[in-house]
Amino acid sequence: MAQKRYYYDEVTCTYKQEVLTTKTVLKRTAIVIGAGLVFGGLFFAGFYSYWDDIKTKNLKEQNAALITKIDVINENLKNLEATVDNLHTRDNDFYRSMLNAQQVDNGVWEAGKGGANNPEEANQPMELKEAADKLDKLSYKIELQNRSYDYLTKLLSENKEKLSHIPAVKPVPGIVISGFGVRHHPILKIRKEHTGLDFTAPIGTPAMATADGEIITAGHSSGGYGNQIEIDHGFGFVTKFAHLSEIKVQVGQKVKRGDIIGLTGNTGLSSGPHLHYEIIKNGEKIDPVDYFYQDLSPKEYEQFRKEAQAATQAMD
Repeated sequence: MAQKRYYYDEVTCTYKQEVLTTKTVLKRTAIVIGAGLVFGGLFFAGFYSYWDDIKTKNLKEQNAALITKIDVINENLKNLEATVDNLHTRDNDFYRSMLNAQQVDNGVWEAGKGGANNPEEANQPMELKEAADKLDKLSYKIELQNRSYDYLTKLLSENKEKLSHIPAVKPVPGIVISGFGVRHHPILKIRKEHTGLDFTAPIGTPAMATADGEIITAGHSSGGYGNQIEIDHGFGFVTKFAHLSEIKVQVGQKVKRGDIIGLTGNTGLSSGPHLHYEIIKNGEKIDPVDYFYQDLSPKEYEQFRKEAQAATQAMD
C-alpha cells in the first residue's frame, strides 16, 4: 500500500493530502533519471581515467624495455662492424698488398647504402632508425668483403708459388708475451723499439721456417740476438729467429715451410727462454701479427691481434 504524503497549505494553514498528477510523476521521474545519469557519468569517467592511466603506464614500461633491447642490438651491431672493419684492414694491408692487388678505397668501404626513404618509416622511433641504418651499413660491408674474398681466392690460386715463399704461420706454438712497438727493455732498462714478437717457448722447443726460402744467416750475433737464423724467402721477405739454443741449418741451405731450423733458447740479451721472431719486408721491419693467416681463423686472428697489442712484457 502506497504511503500517503501531505503538504502544508499556507493559505488555509492546514495540512492537505498530496494528490499525484501525471505531470508530477513525470517530473519526479525525470529528476531521478537525470541524477542517475550524472552520477553514472561521473563514475564511468573516473573508471576510464584510471584504466587509461594503467594502460599508459604499461605502454611506457614496454617502450622503455624495447628501447633497452634496441640499445643492446645497436651495441652488438657496433661490435660486429668493428670486427668486419678489422677484416677489411687486414685484407687491404696484407692480402691485397701481398698479391699486388688494388686496395678497396676507404670511401667505397664507408659509403654504405644509405637509409631507405620509406614513408612508413618516417614516424619510427629514432633508436629503431639508428639500428636499421647500422644493420644496412653492416650488410653492405659484409657483402663487399665477401666479394673481395672471392676475388682474392682467385688470385691466390694463380699465385701458389709466390705464396709458398711468404711467411704465413707461427714459428712456434707459444703465446705472444711481447708485441711489436716501443717496449721497456728488461736488461738495458730503457724504452726501446721492439722490432718483432716474443713467443713463450721453453728451451729446446723446435722453431720452424714460416715459408720456403734460403738460409742467409746461421750463427751467433754480437748485436744482442744471441744465436740467430735469417731466411731469405724472396719477393722482398726475410725472417729472423733469435736467442736460439741450437741451430740445425747452415748458410745456403734451402728450407720449406714447416722445416725445423733450430731450438729455442735464452742466448744473447734475453731475460728468459723465448723466441724472438721478425719479418723484414723490402728492408723494413714490420709487425708479424698479420702474417699467420694459415694458422688462424678470422675469430682467432682477432683474439691474437688483441693479445699481441696488449703484450708488454719484453724479454729482449
